[in-house]
Amino acid sequence: MTRDDVVVRPQHAAVVGAVVLMSAAAATGAAGWSVRRVVKYTDRFGWDTIPALWPLLAGVGVAGLVLLVRPHHGRRAAVVAAVCASQLVGGGVAASRDWFNIGGATGLPTRHLAVVLPLTAVLIVAMTVACCAAVSLLMPAVAGSRPRWGWLITGATIAVLAPILWVGVVDSWQVTALGQAALTWSLPWGLAIAAAGWLADGPRRAAAAAVAASTLVTAGAFAIIALLDA
Repeated sequence: MTRDDVVVRPQHAAVVGAVVLMSAAAATGAAGWSVRRVVKYTDRFGWDTIPALWPLLAGVGVAGLVLLVRPHHGRRAAVVAAVCASQLVGGGVAASRDWFNIGGATGLPTRHLAVVLPLTAVLIVAMTVACCAAVSLLMPAVAGSRPRWGWLITGATIAVLAPILWVGVVDSWQVTALGQAALTWSLPWGLAIAAAGWLADGPRRAAAAAVAASTLVTAGAFAIIALLDA
């Protein structure tokens, strides 16, 4: 049996889709509540720590919906959900530290910071659940397959080089900046490309497209932030 011979069971896809959708709803609610509080007290600072927060949440939600109504596209949708959710997990972990810096720089009251941090934890947990559920749909196709080494090498290169390029662009050669870039972008992107080496052609292309779209959306978000700050 090859990777392409593994059929997604509609029941499995529906369960995963429901879990992903509920996780996306919980994460969106938590992020929205956080943003309302933070924007009010930090002059529109918002979620700069995860510039592509809303598009990524939308990607998780749409992927969950596809899993529910189009199970024959289940593995492709699961890949998109996993890529977006893993980036939100890493971004949420980075944000949980960054909120203290934001509070110190903007005067965000401690009582509001005490609310934002648990809400960030909700985002991290919800997206971890979504990512694990999506991966569970991919595992039968991965079992027993051989990796494509070119994809593994490319993924490892992205994971290592992207943070270095980022700190070079922002001219902030600090370990914390490297860690934030790795958690939020390079590790999710690199792991997605590396893991795609075990997938069939369709899901593998979906992984590459999801990473490319995430990169473009992130770059666009930074451009908008720069324009607003100008």
